[in-house]
Amino acid sequence: MLAKRIIAALDIKEGRVVKGIKFKNIRDAGDPIELARRYEKEGIDEIVFLDITASYEKRGILLDLVKRIAEEIYVPFTVGGGIRTVEEAREIIKRGADKVFINTAAVDRPELVREIAQVVGTANLVVAIDAKWNGSFWEVYTHGGRKARG
Repeated sequence: MLAKRIIAALDIKEGRVVKGIKFKNIRDAGDPIELARRYEKEGIDEIVFLDITASYEKRGILLDLVKRIAEEIYVPFTVGGGIRTVEEAREIIKRGADKVFINTAAVDRPELVREIAQVVGTANLVVAIDAKWNGSFWEVYTHGGRKARG
């Protein structure tokens, strides 16, 4: 039987963890480092931090937050949100993340998947596609669930 792993996904907005439903009714849920430490203490296997407004706001990831997280926790963690280049992915790994997570940029420029994988390795790259049922078909969304892409 395959081993089960528990992975926490923490959505980040303006440096804080937020919770919402289907990208709406977003509310503050706490400090990302405090929550990460708590999850680690409770036995989490891995944590994913996703800056949900970085692509929409056309800015990069909060690199200082990545560094602070790396200094505070020991479980593997993945970081995503606003990553558009190989250099940004490399910098996130250099700051201490184990993996990078891309979404909008992978839809905008699919060849970026190969480019990042060649630098950080396929095991260190996560590509996610956000989709919503629009009543007729599953539709891909980017920019933190704000932009329908067909």
